[in-house]
Amino acid sequence: MFSTGALSRSGSDRAHHFGDSVHGRDLIVRRTGSKDAKVEVMVFGVIHGNETAGKAVIERLRRDRPPHKVELWTVLELNPDGVAAHKRQNAHGVDLNRNFPQGWKRQGSPGSTYYSGPNPASEPETRAAMRLIKHVRPDVTIWYHQQMNLVDHSHGADGDLVHRYADVANMRVDTIPLLPGTATRWQNHHMRHRSAFVVELPAGSLAQKATRLHAQAVIATGRLAAGS
Repeated sequence: MFSTGALSRSGSDRAHHFGDSVHGRDLIVRRTGSKDAKVEVMVFGVIHGNETAGKAVIERLRRDRPPHKVELWTVLELNPDGVAAHKRQNAHGVDLNRNFPQGWKRQGSPGSTYYSGPNPASEPETRAAMRLIKHVRPDVTIWYHQQMNLVDHSHGADGDLVHRYADVANMRVDTIPLLPGTATRWQNHHMRHRSAFVVELPAGSLAQKATRLHAQAVIATGRLAAGS
């Protein structure tokens, strides 16, 4: 399912191709850390093409080796076509965070803000993310969005993990109403005893200090999940 390529760093770091965008751009996940780690943490930098601040956190995480008990799986961009076009949606005009099957509801039309797509998981990026998540079965998954400046206590996520992230990143915790077809709703429904939640970064790009804090928050959350 995954094709593996060599990376610039040695050891157990690997890049895996896990799918393609509508326009054929590679979807790549990078694994960092020990294969025998106690906890798997997955982080998605971009799902909406006009919300790209999370990329800085991914790049920081990829430079720093995680603690022994934590293995990181980082995706810089799940929506590279949207990033290239500076648009929220993918190349079919679909909001990928309304396209996951759990609670899916037909919304909007192509290019509208929350267009759900014609069917659940109609988009190649959505299906690729689902395959990846099912393959890895991460204990913790963090999805970066903008621009509400909060950590969402997503329905079904472990509150201790959510609050640990928020404490380290110096952010507030709030609960965004349950929305149709979101990635976290799908994950938390189908993978019980694992937690997926959204971090809503502030508008604009992240300063270096903020980027460092968010990377530390990811690691702290992974440590907590590992019981350390």
